[in-house]
Amino acid sequence: MRHLRSQRREWLTTLLLLLPGFAVFLGLFVYPFIITIVLSLRPEGQTTGWTLEYYTSFLASEHGRQVIVLTFFLAIATTLFSVLLSVPLALVLRRKLRGHRFFRAVPLIPLVVPGLIGALGLLLVFGSRGWFNLFIRDVLPFIHGPIAVNYTISGLTLFYVWLYFPYTLLTTLSTLEGLDPGIEEAAQVSGANPWKVLRHVVLPLIMPGILSGSVLTFMNAFGAFSIPLVAGGNYRPLSVDVYKQIQLFVPAHWSQACAIAVIMGVLQVVFLTFYMRVLRGRKVK
Repeated sequence: MRHLRSQRREWLTTLLLLLPGFAVFLGLFVYPFIITIVLSLRPEGQTTGWTLEYYTSFLASEHGRQVIVLTFFLAIATTLFSVLLSVPLALVLRRKLRGHRFFRAVPLIPLVVPGLIGALGLLLVFGSRGWFNLFIRDVLPFIHGPIAVNYTISGLTLFYVWLYFPYTLLTTLSTLEGLDPGIEEAAQVSGANPWKVLRHVVLPLIMPGILSGSVLTFMNAFGAFSIPLVAGGNYRPLSVDVYKQIQLFVPAHWSQACAIAVIMGVLQVVFLTFYMRVLRGRKVK
């Protein structure tokens, strides 16, 4: 009996401790999510009736397909470039060079700068009269005219990488620093050159950190809002398209916006599920 009572007390204590977290989760995620789904299925401005018109019209339209392709392209390109940038940078930063604290802090600046401020700053630096083009004009006079960075897909990709690659860098660097140096030393003693040590020893061991960081980078890039809103011009991913439905139309198209938001969430979950399954399949092999 005493054992059962102690188990019940532990269960009740655990339940009471979890209740605030459940309440916050229900209030801030589940309830808004349900409301969004319900509104996406309601005819615009009505409280009764059901329709799939907003889903079918968006998915069937050329504009909708272009927005989806653009969103995936920006997120995938950002993830790939972030991995390519983070791995060599992490290999350099793990060495205790002079001023290593400063050099470690610099790549993390995008994490502490609000997205909107970062987007405005990038817009000023890479604008037609920004520092970048002024430097090109003064140092490379044979290049005629300013280089278009803002309001282009390549510029958006550059801005995305600047803002979101620290997620991949942090996880890669933490995994790299957790490796036992004796493993690399053993490989070198066995006759492996530095390139083989990196390719066959270091990279496979830090792959979990790279992959977890790439997932974080992809999720943030897929839902990016501030940078494409400020510096995207006519290139508007799904998040900005949702905003457009609410702000640019009178009355606001809430049902259409909710339908696009649901499509955005479903596509992100489906892609991440496929991505994780592919990675698990490779690990099993």
